[in-house]
Amino acid sequence: MYLRLPHLLASLLVILFGLTSPLVLAHAHLKQQMPAAESILTTSPEEISLKYSEGIEVKFSKIELLDPNNKVIPTDNLLLDATDNTRMIAPLKASLPVGQYTVNWHVVSVDGHKTKGKFQFIVKPD
Repeated sequence: MYLRLPHLLASLLVILFGLTSPLVLAHAHLKQQMPAAESILTTSPEEISLKYSEGIEVKFSKIELLDPNNKVIPTDNLLLDATDNTRMIAPLKASLPVGQYTVNWHVVSVDGHKTKGKFQFIVKPD
């Protein structure tokens, strides 16, 4: 039995698509955050640090910190870790007073996919 050229090409395309589709569908998922989600801190953090499952484009990404009244707290410029392109850092300009804080984030991964999320933490001295 001989396979015709169109059938052979179609089979090769199916195999090729099956091998590459996981790469095409990849997104940068949040793997770790500091402060940790739902954590209770006894002192203010110095920065918000987010680590993702793949490299990110920091110039198209954002970390927004909200105070207990949902007002934006300004941070210094967003940085990409010099040794790890999966980690971005938002240094805080000042210490945070007691309260519950929300971190909203969105990132664009190096392959162009966008993801977003949020988490909260509390600053409460002993």
